Amino acid sequence: MKNFFVFLSILAIYSCNKKPIEPITPSQYESGVFSLNEGLFEQNNASISFYDGVEGYQQIFRSENGRGLGDTANDFEAYNLNGKEYLIVTVDNSSQVEIIDRETMKSVAQIPFFNGSEPRSPRKVVVDGPRAFVCNFDGTVGVIDLFNNSLVEIITVGSNPDAMVLLDDELFVSNSGGLLYPIYDSTVSVINTATYEVVSSFTTRMNPSEMIADGYGDIYLISRGNYADIPTALLRIDAANRTVVSITERPISSMTQVGDWLYYFDQDLQGVYRLNMMTELDDPTQIIDLSEFETFFGLHYDSASSLFYAVDANGYVNSSTIHVYNLSGEGIDTFQGGLNTTDLVFENE
Repeated sequence: MKNFFVFLSILAIYSCNKKPIEPITPSQYESGVFSLNEGLFEQNNASISFYDGVEGYQQIFRSENGRGLGDTANDFEAYNLNGKEYLIVTVDNSSQVEIIDRETMKSVAQIPFFNGSEPRSPRKVVVDGPRAFVCNFDGTVGVIDLFNNSLVEIITVGSNPDAMVLLDDELFVSNSGGLLYPIYDSTVSVINTATYEVVSSFTTRMNPSEMIADGYGDIYLISRGNYADIPTALLRIDAANRTVVSITERPISSMTQVGDWLYYFDQDLQGVYRLNMMTELDDPTQIIDLSEFETFFGLHYDSASSLFYAVDANGYVNSSTIHVYNLSGEGIDTFQGGLNTTDLVFENE
């Protein structure tokens, strides 16, 4: 639920009464890009779009299922189980996890995430073989058995967990404390994925969020700070020793991995830059100039095609524009997502 408070202020001005885009459903989703669109908070207008390289198709989940996806979709991931392909989607404000047949976009299951009558607010999902880990803003991580699409375990972590990364048999969970302004959380919980026990919890820096494991035993973590006198920073963590090795104050709002390189968006410089994770050296050359974007909303990478995808949310109240770049930073394509495109899945994954 990126830019939560921005959305609340926008809701006071916009009522989303615009005429919806008429869906045109492709006969099959063989090759292209799925876009997960948050919609606006409490407007119940999350959606999924599809781009086949030539045409874009909006509202494909609604078109295939006769209902909407729900309120505020946060994350989705593709996975293969017994030779079939699926998407798993977290729908935060509806407190649901949706399982979708990736070839037909038909819903397979809806898994409610509630503690009694209280919503758990599922945020991010990580698939690990026949199970999925879902971090929830109520301070828990849920485990889903993907064979029968059931919630089998709830693990208590820190405040408002907002990102996860798998490293061997451990799941690292960043506890943002995003609803605890101005205090926030500053911890990372470590879960043993075999026993579902929290085996460690260590302090990082205020408001930890997105993480990437580099393949050398380190984890890179974005600390958002407090949006005032404590700025955003990039942390490098020694995963085995649970220690913060370095803290570099840098206005990073999104990052992705390409081999040994960490590519990130610098908010001040309005462009994409990169860091070599093996040498720990920054490349000062701007890779992609995004200064013309109205509202940068995420950087993604498709390893199969070696292409970057950068999202412009266009003020949060219009359909997102997704720009495609090669590794040299040259723009090669543009297409439309839905309202506030928060994540992408590539059909060739």
